[in-house]
Amino acid sequence: MNAEEDPEIMSDPCADVEIDGHFLTVDIYKSDIDARWILEVINEFGTSTVFDDLFLADGLAWQQFKKTVKDEALAAFLTKKEKRQLFH
Repeated sequence: MNAEEDPEIMSDPCADVEIDGHFLTVDIYKSDIDARWILEVINEFGTSTVFDDLFLADGLAWQQFKKTVKDEALAAFLTKKEKRQLFH
């Protein structure tokens, strides 16, 4: 196994979330070589948004997801093309 194949440790807060009839998959995970958690959100088109910040606890990553939804709604996880498809 090379460094690019490090196993991931998934967090319990991972979930499928529905926002205004659209679905997101929220994954919070870390590798076995770094104690910080990664927040990734995958939209219904399969587009992945990985947050630049790493989190010391999985709960902090989940709180960041909730804050982003509150501040920016579904649009935070869509490309410009996907926004046009959904909202125009």
